[in-house]
Amino acid sequence: MKAADSMPPELEAKFGLFLAGIDNAPAVFESNFIRILGEELTSRDVVSSRVVANQGSYLLVGEFSETPTDSIRLSWRIVAADGVVIGLFDQVGATDEANLAKLAQDAANRIAMLMKAADPPRAKSRTFTFPTVVLHPVDGAPGDGRISLTSAMRAALGRRSIRVLDDSHDGALVVLGSVKTSIRGDGQLVEVHWSVINEVGRELGSVTQSNVVPVGMLDGSWGEIAHAVADGGADGVIVLLREAHRSRSSVRLD
Repeated sequence: MKAADSMPPELEAKFGLFLAGIDNAPAVFESNFIRILGEELTSRDVVSSRVVANQGSYLLVGEFSETPTDSIRLSWRIVAADGVVIGLFDQVGATDEANLAKLAQDAANRIAMLMKAADPPRAKSRTFTFPTVVLHPVDGAPGDGRISLTSAMRAALGRRSIRVLDDSHDGALVVLGSVKTSIRGDGQLVEVHWSVINEVGRELGSVTQSNVVPVGMLDGSWGEIAHAVADGGADGVIVLLREAHRSRSSVRLD
């Protein structure tokens, strides 16, 4: 089944907002916040999804950090389909349930205003077709990671409307994945690196994910971990593809 087959009709009909997640945020916080934010956006007539994106979707990317006053800071950016940042804003607050809901409501209000302020004709001109990519098997992964992580990334990219090929193709960009592990005192550090390579072999950008897991945890089946890693990596790859498209468009204009 193609990725588009599972895309909600309303997301196909509108540009929509792809919720790419919150970098550096604790997993539980990120999951709860994105869920509430999605509900708040829906109530404000903003179409959003954490799972799929269409060719013209805007991208919402958040970054989590802690402040010296024991509060948290959420830094947000909204990126158009061609890589242009159309909105930036920060939030500061606490992480308890009541404040989390307030932060999500405030973010939804600000996102809705930014989205509705966009000029529709200009928004249409921003749409583009994601470039086709060639995904090579992930290198260096322990256990069944070479197969399971590659398969999970293929599925994650497909859900984001990116066509993935097995073999080289004229004009296609290449996505390379590699895994490096090292033993630390608190467990095993796993670093996953994704690179986007152009047709002449130049790296256009990269995304690195890292986490500490119990030693030997990934020596067998990766299971759901492969899908979690691939989803996070695919969000970063989308940003790189949009930046690559923007650079190519700029070169053509020059």
